[in-house]
Amino acid sequence: MTEQIDVLIVGSGPSGISTALHLARLDPTWAGRVVVVDKAVHPREKLCGGGLTHIGQNILANLGLPLEPTNFPVKEVRLLYHDKSYSFYGNPVFRIVRRDEFDHWLVKTAAQLGVTVRQGESVTAITPHDDYVEVVTDRTTFHAKVLVAADGSRSFVRRKLKWDDESRVARLVEVLTPEDPAKLPEFRDAVAVFDFTPMDDHLQGYYWDFPSYVGGQPMMNRGVFDSRAVPDKPKADLKEVLAESMAERGRDLDDYELKGHPIRWWSSDGVFSRPRVLLVGDAAGADPLMGEGISFALGYGEPAAAAIADAFARDDFSFAGYRQRLLAHPLFKQLGIRTRLARYAYLLNYPLVVRLGWSLMRLFLRFTPWKDRNYVPARLPEFRLTDLKSQS
Repeated sequence: MTEQIDVLIVGSGPSGISTALHLARLDPTWAGRVVVVDKAVHPREKLCGGGLTHIGQNILANLGLPLEPTNFPVKEVRLLYHDKSYSFYGNPVFRIVRRDEFDHWLVKTAAQLGVTVRQGESVTAITPHDDYVEVVTDRTTFHAKVLVAADGSRSFVRRKLKWDDESRVARLVEVLTPEDPAKLPEFRDAVAVFDFTPMDDHLQGYYWDFPSYVGGQPMMNRGVFDSRAVPDKPKADLKEVLAESMAERGRDLDDYELKGHPIRWWSSDGVFSRPRVLLVGDAAGADPLMGEGISFALGYGEPAAAAIADAFARDDFSFAGYRQRLLAHPLFKQLGIRTRLARYAYLLNYPLVVRLGWSLMRLFLRFTPWKDRNYVPARLPEFRLTDLKSQS
């Protein structure tokens, strides 16, 4: 049996669901024209530091979504390099969420609006045609007028369509350590730590400590991000970097389960669309400077939804203008800046240069609102997206 549909989204993470929600925001009737498929079943484990910055919170606010999942508000972000440090402050600077809870909440929100979300359904084949894209799953065959690839850095859609471009892949490893919050300033004072000292050991990134709660239990999310923004430089041994950083904090890596995954990072020269096919989220590219994934994944939803609506309105599914739509969007202009900064920062990661940059950043911080502990960078929603359900 073949199902004829308008929009098929492969992947039910933040970028895929954001695309569906932004379509529903444009017109509530879009919810009934979108199907989301994912091989996973929510709530599902997802490796991620869990940082949701004001960028992501403001996207949710624009969608009319108050942040409902349990989260840890971080009021100070402390950046370290050997004996030098400086801090960003805010109320909060960002929030730490658990991806299993956060993604499940987004999926349930989309379903409440009438979006069909089919979990535990794997895509097995993809064949583009002039008038549709044939997508075969282990349950059915779809003929979709538009296919949205929202299936992450290891995107099955990219592989099946032999989608080659200049995209690069960063690396990430992490562990969760049970903690007594009364004994750690990170919990007491709501501090997230980014330690760039391992840049001396070829790391193009940082070690992090994020206080969080997993199933109601206090846990420190500890990990290492390596952007590989300068791929010709030697690779750091991520396990060794993590072990050494944890040992400095009185933890033995061997006592915990180590997990890792790749992150595809953004390149403004990337190829983000083909006729009837769009890439969003990590399948298209994330932040190579800090590895910020959730907020930018959510950010793809607006331009992707606008491109889809425009394609149907003009009956032109080439998506020839999608790349320019992304490049012109303020969020992706910022992503382009972060990409250039990552290349410069990790190309020139010599101790003297880094120390000079550290001093300049401390000076720069004095002229930003991030020096104020009461600064509130995130907005509250002015309406509730779920109210649109009654209009459809």
